[in-house]
Formats: sequence, C-alpha cells, structure tokens
Amino acid sequence: MNDSLGPLANDSTVVIIGGGPGGASCAIALRRLACAMGRNINVIVYEGKTFAGEAHYNQCIGVLSPPIDHILEQQLGVPFPRHLVHRHITGYVLHSDRHQIVLDSEDEPSFAMRRVQFDDYLLEQARLQGVQVVHSRVTDLEFHADRVVIYSESDNRQAAVVVGAFGLDDGSTTALARAAPYRPPRFLESIVTKIHPPDEAMAKFGNRIHAFLPGVSQIEFGAVTPKGNHLAVNIAGAGIDAGWMDYFLASAPVRAVIPFIDREHPVNPYDFHYFKGRFPISIAQGYYGDRYVLVGDAAGLVRAFKGKGVNSACLTGLWAAEVIMTRGISCAAFAEHYTRACHEILADLPYGRTVRHLVGVASRLRMLDRALAVAEGEPALQAALFDAVSGHRAYRAIIHDLFKPGLIGQTFVNFLRPRPATGL
Repeated sequence: MNDSLGPLANDSTVVIIGGGPGGASCAIALRRLACAMGRNINVIVYEGKTFAGEAHYNQCIGVLSPPIDHILEQQLGVPFPRHLVHRHITGYVLHSDRHQIVLDSEDEPSFAMRRVQFDDYLLEQARLQGVQVVHSRVTDLEFHADRVVIYSESDNRQAAVVVGAFGLDDGSTTALARAAPYRPPRFLESIVTKIHPPDEAMAKFGNRIHAFLPGVSQIEFGAVTPKGNHLAVNIAGAGIDAGWMDYFLASAPVRAVIPFIDREHPVNPYDFHYFKGRFPISIAQGYYGDRYVLVGDAAGLVRAFKGKGVNSACLTGLWAAEVIMTRGISCAAFAEHYTRACHEILADLPYGRTVRHLVGVASRLRMLDRALAVAEGEPALQAALFDAVSGHRAYRAIIHDLFKPGLIGQTFVNFLRPRPATGL
C-alpha cells in the first residue's frame, strides 16, 4: 500500500469542507488526537456562511436529542452549551387528520435551541483547538496520488485528505462529484418558517412538539416546535413548495394547535418567511475513497425520519477523525474501519425505510386515525411511537418490540374491533 495513504504523519494537512456540527466535530477530534499522539496536524475548515451574528438561517429545526450532551462532553471534550438552550422538550403530540395522541416519556428531555447559535459555538470550540476557519466556499478539487488540491473563492491549498461535511449543498456536492466517484444521497425537501405568537399564547403552548402526519402524499410529515419566543414550523416531502406550506398552515389540525395565526398582521415582521432545505433519505454513493471521506448528511448517515441529525453528524465526524489518525486515508482504510464505526447507523437504515414506507401507505389509505386511536389503549404502542418520533431508540429495536407475538396479535384484534361512531 502507498505509505502516504497511511495514518497522517507529522505536519500533514486536513481540509474540511463545511463548518457545521460534523465538520467542527471532526476538526476538534483531529486536533485532540494529534495532540495526544504528539503530532502536529494542520486542520483547515472552509465554511461559506458566517454563523456569528445570526446572519444566516439554518433550515434545521434545532432540537438536539440525548445523548448530544454526552457526545460533546465525554467524546469530544467540549462543554455542552446549556446557556444556548431555549426550552427542554419533554414530549410530543402526534396528529393524524382527525386524531391525536400525547406521547410523554421519563427519558431525558431534548434541547431546543437556535441551530445557528449552536453551530457558531461548536466552530468557535474548534478555533480554540487551533483549527483555522476560512469563510469561503470551495469551488473545485483535484485528487492526485500524493495530495488533494482544493480551490476556493479566496485561495488555493493542498492537503493530504479532505473531509466532506457540507450537507446537501449544491455547489459542494457538484465539486466533489466532478473530482471523485461520489454521488449525493437521495433527499426530501423541507420548508421551514417561524411564528411569534402573542406572549400569553406562547406561555401556554408548553414544552411538547406537535408532529403531524397529514393524509396527503405530498407532505410526509410536519411539525410545530416551541422555541424561546416563537414557534418553528416545518414540513417535508418530495417536491413540496410554498403552496404546500400554505396548505399545511391552513389545515384544521394545525389551526387547532396554533389558532392565533394571523398572516395579515403578524406579531413579528419575520413571521411566515419561508426557507427551503433538504435532508437525505439514502446513503450516498462513494462516500469515501482514497484521500476523502464524507460525514453526516453529505454521506446520508442519518435516521430515516430526520432524527438525531446533529448527533449523527458529530459522531461520524469523530469516527472519521479516528480512522484518519490511526488507520489511514485510503479507500480500504475507510471501507474497513469507518463503515465499521458507522455500523449502528447503517444497520438501522433498512428498518427506518420500512417504517417510512408503512407510514406513507397508512396515510394514503386513511388508516392513521384508527391507528392512533388504538394506540391510546396500548402503552407499548405509545412507547414505540414516542421512540420513533423522538429518535431515542433505533428503528430495529422498535420494530422488534412491536412484533412480539402477544403485542402484535392484540393490536391487530383491537384495530379490527368496531368502535363508536366518531369518524374513526
């Protein structure tokens, strides 16, 4: 094997494209590992956005699930920014078109915060570790036997290896796809907006996220999430547009949750401004190779229903750094060691796709109302729904519990049992 593709030698350079949680975590881990090994590794992060001052909006809703605090503190050695937490999310209300169910748990709460503030904090932690941050977009790459050449809007550099942590950014995915056998994952589109309710309405809203499974195939799911002084509203689906967000905001289940919507006279001038993004629903092709590796959304290494995206980004960034520093930067090293580290995420993806498919079929067949009604009398089903919505457990564990003979049989009987004439 080419010696230059082994673990990074002293004075090597790593370029990370993207300064979000995956890129910042990888940068922090690289510097900490290099220090522990007595090596000097130059780490450079390219990030086109400026997080400080909140000049950019992040399409992520900004709910960070456990164990994100343990990941930062115990694995990355970074204090969890509790001062940035706006609200502790203690439960969920799951809505179909004509039914709803409250899902609470004794598990640790999730943390609602502004993602742009969290990203700024984590990138600053990387700077404190000696990471150089360049606020510029990468425009092209060249892979050579002994180096990678990186072109940006502001400079030109060479590195031993490149880490892609750019999410589904069009420019970055196109640049890498031109230079390497990388193809981005398939994705759903998402639209996000926010609403500032009157103070008394915000105080009464509570600490639960309202999740919606509308009976239209275009919207796979939506949510209304309480933040510090506003509600974040998001929908996701294939090919959705502003018209579908209008439809969602006007739907009866959503209006029942936020009856104070007044689009003609918003409380805040930034209310009802729509932002569009994407999130992956498959693994990327060629997400590693000689001298490059992808982490987080760019690799498609997230849960199928967009849960724990920040957790996955931080963990995959950490794992990529460990392979780079201890195993090597060849395709073979990433294939053996990086995929092994990502096994839990990779192994759960087929189960997540199955759940997503089943929910879609149930929605199209108008079966979700009845399913939620049945779950009201089944604590095990409620626990499974909570775990699926919150991302607290792997899908394969949820499915395994649901298909225990006694539970699945009783649930099927209850589903078929005639019910009072309530429209269900």
